[in-house]
Amino acid sequence: MKLRHTLSLALVITVTFASGASTAQVTEGVAAVVNDKVISTFDVRQRMRLMVLSTQVDPTEESMRRFQTQAIRALVDESLKVQEASKFEIVVSEAEIDQQITRLARQNDITADSVKQDLIKANISPHTLEDQMRADIAWQILVSGRYGSRIRVSNNQIALEQQRFKDNLSKPQYLVSEILLESPSIEQDPAIYAGGMSLIQQMKDGAPFVAVAQQFSAAPSAQQGGDMGWIREGDMPREVNAILKVMQVGTISNPIKVSGGFYIVAVRDRKDGSAPMMANFRQIVAPVADMDKMTDFLNDVTNCEGADNITDVIEGSFVNPFADVSIGDLAPAFREILESLQPNQWSKPVESPNGAVSILLCSKGYAEGSGVPTEDEIVNRITDQKLSMLSRRYLRDLRRDSTIEIRTP
Repeated sequence: MKLRHTLSLALVITVTFASGASTAQVTEGVAAVVNDKVISTFDVRQRMRLMVLSTQVDPTEESMRRFQTQAIRALVDESLKVQEASKFEIVVSEAEIDQQITRLARQNDITADSVKQDLIKANISPHTLEDQMRADIAWQILVSGRYGSRIRVSNNQIALEQQRFKDNLSKPQYLVSEILLESPSIEQDPAIYAGGMSLIQQMKDGAPFVAVAQQFSAAPSAQQGGDMGWIREGDMPREVNAILKVMQVGTISNPIKVSGGFYIVAVRDRKDGSAPMMANFRQIVAPVADMDKMTDFLNDVTNCEGADNITDVIEGSFVNPFADVSIGDLAPAFREILESLQPNQWSKPVESPNGAVSILLCSKGYAEGSGVPTEDEIVNRITDQKLSMLSRRYLRDLRRDSTIEIRTP
């Protein structure tokens, strides 16, 4: 399916300059047909006005041309979502819409009544926002119900994800916002990229990133205005990670090509990795003359508690226990040994002024509160990622299999 953006300039000018009274005098036309469901020019104008209100961009002729393309694409996708949801008899209640409006109001530090009043003042029917929310809610219910129970997160996936987080804890962190623009096919990549550049220009012209993400992003973070919170290198697709490394705080990237679309990211802050690796270990010391005997003893040791018995085996030996020590604060020689050991492994005894010394590692890990997610958090994260991918694929298939016609009024 290929969208043909052929709405006339008259539509753009009408949205930009028409008052509420003059708008009523315009003869409504058909802007698009989606599987025999009509999207009117009135629908398009209303959505464009909503975009202007949300993004706070000056409604110039140029900006309205960009909004026109974006409005038609959004309305087509929402029509597809609603049509598909209706096949499964999914109905979104008014209470769910009210909750979504309340959430939106809270994000903007206003009341739900103020949201509706602002819409009316801008000559926007509240139904325009409500219909957008209804399509999104119905789609979330459909995708979750159809695919949620099929998603399985294995113990191996959880372990690998936790290890990945641990490996990245010492790397820089970025406070990031994101916009994900889907691209249904390689042929549409140039148009999606151009649309992304238009969004960036709108943000340069004053549109808040939060508002643009809420209107246009296909990522799960769209409801939070694209806010991803603090992330580390490795948390985003590798193409995005490469760009994050060279971005300055306060900047917005150009569209970054990834599988299935483009990312636009904003770096709001940056800080160096600071999570300390902590260790519990035993320093075992014995007379140098008993080094071989010490090695034989350690070969039979399976845990730290067992090492404490060396004093019963080798006269003059002793054990120094160390708990919750930051490996980074130790002397280089000690640090290298502890970094090379796994729990319940010991280092080869070496001579020192105090005798033969071996290090037995009991355990090591990052300090509590260092950001390593729990198993439940990882399961939720992976589930959300998979649902988002399935949602985009589902919508892409609907676009491909549907009859979509963009008309000139």
